[in-house]
Amino acid sequence: MKASPAKKAMPRSPAAGAEAPTPIRKRRPRMLVDDVTAILLISANAKALAEFYRATLGIPLKEEVHDGTPLHYAHDLGDVHFAIHPADGWPGAPTQNAQSPVITFSTSDVKAVADRLAANGVPANGPTDHGFGHIVSFRDPDGNLVSVLEYAPEHW
Repeated sequence: MKASPAKKAMPRSPAAGAEAPTPIRKRRPRMLVDDVTAILLISANAKALAEFYRATLGIPLKEEVHDGTPLHYAHDLGDVHFAIHPADGWPGAPTQNAQSPVITFSTSDVKAVADRLAANGVPANGPTDHGFGHIVSFRDPDGNLVSVLEYAPEHW
């Protein structure tokens, strides 16, 4: 007799009027790069660009300031942090073009990433402390700015 396949538990919606639970980042198996962490847009007029995204896409961007970064506008979209930073005062690697996005990956070992970049001859900045974690930044072969972030333990 063939065993019936186990049914997958379906996520439950919150009861009417109840708030959904606050999501928590899940630990995943350790890899050099774990997932996509953030999409950061660098703009000559960050405030106007944030207003555009609020008006056109309804993204509720809020003002944020962290150690090492100027005032910027951000909102978490699922597990991805979406933010618009001003071109002036951007920390880390200088941007080549104020409109170029920053692709940010997360890691559980930013030093291993920095060591691997160095071993492959990739010029990088960091790791630098940004308060919420340590970041190493570099440019890919097309000139895109890429960062890899190791969250501080209290942000897991």
